[in-house]
Amino acid sequence: MQNWLITGASSGLGYGIALAALKENRKVVITARDKRRLTQLEKEWPGQAFAVELDLANKDSITRAAHESLEILGSVDVLINNAGHGYRAAIEESEPDSVAELFQTNFFGPMDLTRALLPSMRARKSGLIVTVSSIGAVRGALGNGYYSAAKGALELASEALAKEVDHLGIHLMLVEPGAMRTEFFDDRLGATSHSISDYDVLAARYRKNAIEQTHDQPGDPLNGGKTIVDTVLGRHGKLPARLLLGSDAATAAQTVLETRLEEAKTWAPVSVLADFA
Repeated sequence: MQNWLITGASSGLGYGIALAALKENRKVVITARDKRRLTQLEKEWPGQAFAVELDLANKDSITRAAHESLEILGSVDVLINNAGHGYRAAIEESEPDSVAELFQTNFFGPMDLTRALLPSMRARKSGLIVTVSSIGAVRGALGNGYYSAAKGALELASEALAKEVDHLGIHLMLVEPGAMRTEFFDDRLGATSHSISDYDVLAARYRKNAIEQTHDQPGDPLNGGKTIVDTVLGRHGKLPARLLLGSDAATAAQTVLETRLEEAKTWAPVSVLADFA
């Protein structure tokens, strides 16, 4: 667990994870679309932090970053798929090009990076892949449907991958953060430029230009980063399949899952009617 690769490490939760890993004396490749945003962290941790440019929307960039990371570290023991961004729009208002970019950055990109590093992990019969999803993957939120869909796809693909590589000594953990006090709701939050008047009544609940950014979210990205690193290092017990991050995420997930379980039980007599008699 000495060598880490963390995507989206220039700010927010990614920065918190990187800082916590560096304090544990790990060697860390930190990535961002703009490598200049990593300069300070690299200077503060010479010989431990190594900045690499990575744009998850660009397949060539993913290949280069994976190759460069392996050259720098020799091996990647822990991959943290953290980078991503949101997109606010009702489903009908969503713009196809923006949705395609959203899925590339939040789903295809992390999966492509994971695939690029799997051969080296298989060769060593060792590796840990931590993928940061979202509480949005637990339930589709109003005006957040495509973001929830991308994160949901990421979770299900990761679940399947976990079963495929467990016998090879490679393990996975999903992290589902709630709202964190980061730049997520600022410039990096995508939004449609196409609005439909029939949805105006809901605008205050989802449209970016109607939401006041108060930076009062409950989640602390530094505490969140430390929690993830401590969990990876076994300080909270056996590695979970899913780690809910933040009190709001824990509460929301329990409510959604309890409701879903109750519905499954209630409708079970109807469900079995589809079987052969």
